[in-house]
Amino acid sequence: MAKRGVKKKEFERLDDATVGRVVSLLEQDTPITKKAACETLNISYNTKRLANIIQEYKDRLEFNKRRYDANKGKPFSDLEIKELIIDYLCGESIAKMADTMYRSSHIIKRKIKELNLPERTKSPTYQNPDLIPDEMVSEDFNEKELVWSARYNSVAEVHKKRDNGTYVLWVFGKYNQFADQPWWELGKLEAVKKFNLQTERFVKTEKPNFAYRIE
Repeated sequence: MAKRGVKKKEFERLDDATVGRVVSLLEQDTPITKKAACETLNISYNTKRLANIIQEYKDRLEFNKRRYDANKGKPFSDLEIKELIIDYLCGESIAKMADTMYRSSHIIKRKIKELNLPERTKSPTYQNPDLIPDEMVSEDFNEKELVWSARYNSVAEVHKKRDNGTYVLWVFGKYNQFADQPWWELGKLEAVKKFNLQTERFVKTEKPNFAYRIE
């Protein structure tokens, strides 16, 4: 894909949605003026720069189309699956993952289901976590095992099991803290184990990790 080096200023609206709308308006039967196009993008009136912005957008669409076409019906590689597991469990959106992997959102969702990964919803809270899917349910977890914490909606590492049956966890993601949870709020992550994904791949925060201070 050609790189035209269009640099974006903070106040300019050069996102794909806005540029795409401008392209549609310029290509309709009664097109808007180039001045109006520049105003919509919040850029200075410059027809050469406007043309470069539009061409870069069209080049990007064509490049993406070729990548999507090349991946259509093609099995996921192990590397793609690993990245999918990590990104999804770390909270990345399905739409962003689809764009990054040049596959449809439908295909991404289907692969997530095949891997028995937890369904993420927008509604869970600390007081009202999602139910653990049957495929992930277990009453026993091993020390250092990576599990899914429904209450925190995040990957966690098992540190030990208490006498009352709850588990002491180190919760990754934005929390980066210890927590106690019963087994019914935890889920097996067989895909993480199968692809030998290491703990550090799920540390997605700048908050200092103090887990090493507590035995």
